[in-house]
Amino acid sequence: MTLSFSTFYNLPSSEARYELALNLIYEKFQPAHCLIGKFIDSDTRVKTVAYSVNGEKSNYIIYDLEGTPCKDAKDSQSVCSISCNLQQMYAEDEILKIFDIDGYLGVTLRALDHKPIGIMVCLFDEKIEISSDDKHWFRELSLLVGAELNHNLELAAQEILVKQLAKGERIARLSSWSWNISRNIHSFSQEMQTLVNLPDQIVDFEMFCDSLKDKDQKSLRILMQKLRHGQINHIDIHVSHRDRSQFKGLFRVIGHVERSDEQEDERIFCASVQDISYIYALNKQLELTNVVFEHATEAIMITDHKNRIVMVNRAFERLTGYSDTELLGRNPSVLSSGKHSPEFYQKMWDILSKEGTWKGEIYNRRKNGQIFPEELTLNIVRDEDDEIVNYVAIFRDITVWKRNEAQLTFYANHEPLTALINRRCFMDILESKISQNRSTLQPCSLLFIGLDHFKEVNDIYGPEIGDKVLISVARRLKNGLRRADTISRYGGDEFAILLDAMDEQSAYDIASKLNEKLKQPYVFNELTIELTASTGVAQLDCRKRITAAKFIRNAAHALESAKKTNRGSVALHNQEIQTAYLNKIALRDKLRHAIKHDLLNVYYQPIVDQSTGCIVKFEALVRWFDDEQGMISPGAFIPIAEEFGLIQQIGHFVLKRACRDLSKIHSLGYADVSISVNRSVNEFKVSNNQFDLVTEAIESANIPFGSLTVEVTESMATNHYTWQLLRDLREKGVKIALDDFCTGYSSLSHLIENQVDYLKIDKSFVDSLLQDKSKQIMISCLIDMAKQLGIKVIAEGVESENQLSVLKELGCDHIQGYYYSPARPIGACIHLLEEFNGEKPIELNMLGITSSRV
Repeated sequence: MTLSFSTFYNLPSSEARYELALNLIYEKFQPAHCLIGKFIDSDTRVKTVAYSVNGEKSNYIIYDLEGTPCKDAKDSQSVCSISCNLQQMYAEDEILKIFDIDGYLGVTLRALDHKPIGIMVCLFDEKIEISSDDKHWFRELSLLVGAELNHNLELAAQEILVKQLAKGERIARLSSWSWNISRNIHSFSQEMQTLVNLPDQIVDFEMFCDSLKDKDQKSLRILMQKLRHGQINHIDIHVSHRDRSQFKGLFRVIGHVERSDEQEDERIFCASVQDISYIYALNKQLELTNVVFEHATEAIMITDHKNRIVMVNRAFERLTGYSDTELLGRNPSVLSSGKHSPEFYQKMWDILSKEGTWKGEIYNRRKNGQIFPEELTLNIVRDEDDEIVNYVAIFRDITVWKRNEAQLTFYANHEPLTALINRRCFMDILESKISQNRSTLQPCSLLFIGLDHFKEVNDIYGPEIGDKVLISVARRLKNGLRRADTISRYGGDEFAILLDAMDEQSAYDIASKLNEKLKQPYVFNELTIELTASTGVAQLDCRKRITAAKFIRNAAHALESAKKTNRGSVALHNQEIQTAYLNKIALRDKLRHAIKHDLLNVYYQPIVDQSTGCIVKFEALVRWFDDEQGMISPGAFIPIAEEFGLIQQIGHFVLKRACRDLSKIHSLGYADVSISVNRSVNEFKVSNNQFDLVTEAIESANIPFGSLTVEVTESMATNHYTWQLLRDLREKGVKIALDDFCTGYSSLSHLIENQVDYLKIDKSFVDSLLQDKSKQIMISCLIDMAKQLGIKVIAEGVESENQLSVLKELGCDHIQGYYYSPARPIGACIHLLEEFNGEKPIELNMLGITSSRV
């Protein structure tokens, strides 16, 4: 055994000796739990005086001996060792189960008379093998620990006597008190005169009691009566003088009854009365100081004037991994990380010596070798002679703060999903690069990449798959670029790339290669997604002044051109693209003016019941006549309204006007006629109160809910929120039509899971109906399925009698198209109703309606 008596007893305290013993045991056996405990409650329980878990100091515990291996170890004269299966052997020991203990090593600590006074235990969470030499070592260590524990127990038993002998009464402000209970004779030492402030008077018991506060008099007299009658034999009480102050007048009375040495039948009460006011106040202050010191969240280290460590708190131990015993007397340089130069420390000491304090960030090293950043404050403590007494270091671990700072910096400049730089950071870099290249006349190019139909990927497969696609796109783009190039996720499915020192042709070639990379399938487990990207390329003209925003806008215009002309291609920004963009902006402004001044109109195209030849519905369609450009096609201005957020205003205008015009139609006696209005996907996204808007428009026009049909496209209806809103409207009575059926991305399950009232066959199917037999079969199946589901079918874009005949033969319910009429103003529609919806069905040849009617 390497531990000597001198090493053990040279430690400053019993706690340090116990901790040293536990550290030696941990180094030797690596137990999960290790403790030194004393027997209490008639040797039925153990209270630890030192306890460690995995080598780290832990809180004290108390446990019962009965049913534990410690009970067997207590009864044994030798070292008790159990290598494994401890829980099975002591099934009633809950601690073994809680800590998942499998092995045990223990030895009883004994007094000089061999009486068991405590136990030293190791608990292992795995199987162990303890050799004879190990047991011998453990036994020898237990003799030292047992001697220390025995010494401490004897000191505790003699504590009152040691205090009385160690101090003189006057120094201790203590008076002795003797009371012969049998004779009722009290005697106090002379110091009592000073304690009760009655100098030159012989103080008796009554005078002592009278000097106390009333409640303390009463308490003391009650105790004296109990002592007299043998009900108690010991008292320990605090009483206060009537004139008690902060540092004077608080007495502690400690005494006990014993037999007289001269006459055994006489009982003598021997006591001391001590003024503990100052000690009490100091203890309170020390307790408070110690609480602050030990429970401070910041680590605190105190060194002496030679910079040797004399004290550390618990936070310091937790933070560095060192215990106080490992550091006492050592220089704080043991914590040095090696990351700072000697000049750094010299500057720190110079400031500390000059100003008496230093604060800054520093890197230190834990016991396990880990380097960590800390915020450190150093202060000098001087005595009354202005000599340095101590140095006080207070610090806190700022690892998390540093990590958060780095993360905040990262996320301030990067987009979290793809880890590419974000728009704001990219614009800063772009602005700087434009300024730099203007002075060096070095070319650079900007690629603006947009994924084609990415929204449909999100709608069909969900946002999680969409996110995976974006991450893959970002990875492919990064792998296809140079380190000098800068890539950013500019928007939802848009990426911006700055190519440094790149001419236009080279930029075009790189954009084409990137497009090819992005065309490759995206495979996620068993799911394969094919996607294309369109790219706009803008070249920096160093001869012209241009902002980053304008540079981006040029590339975005080129991207838009690529998407319009040929998705998946690359377009270079030029004057033609610029002109097209300016024309679009001009048309947008005109449209805003038209909306604001109510210059739009609503036309209605009739929908005819095939079986009766009567008009059963009208579809409301917006029309725009401009004073300068004349009739502007919806195909020209509706996409602009969608792009610039005007579609919801147009949609709301059409809805209100259609409901109002339908009310006129009903007032003329055509109560069975209904109207369909189209709703855009952006209306459902931008305005979350579509339900309220639709119901308010119906109620304002005073028409039945069932006379309005809301038409949505098939791809739009894949959205869960859209279906929920449509179901809510349908519960109110509003009819639902699925437009452009078979051209979108939904499945037939939508028709079953989400009931609709009408299916509209797209015009593209009707156009090829006569030439393509497969289209006839598809439409026939669709009509048969719809009939089974109770859904009416409307064919759009019917222009010829042959188309009409085939659709009638296939069983189509309603016909809409130029064969009957184009969209017309409300007045013309009322005339159509007079023609089509007389008291009896009107024959088509009587009305002169032919395939060339329009």
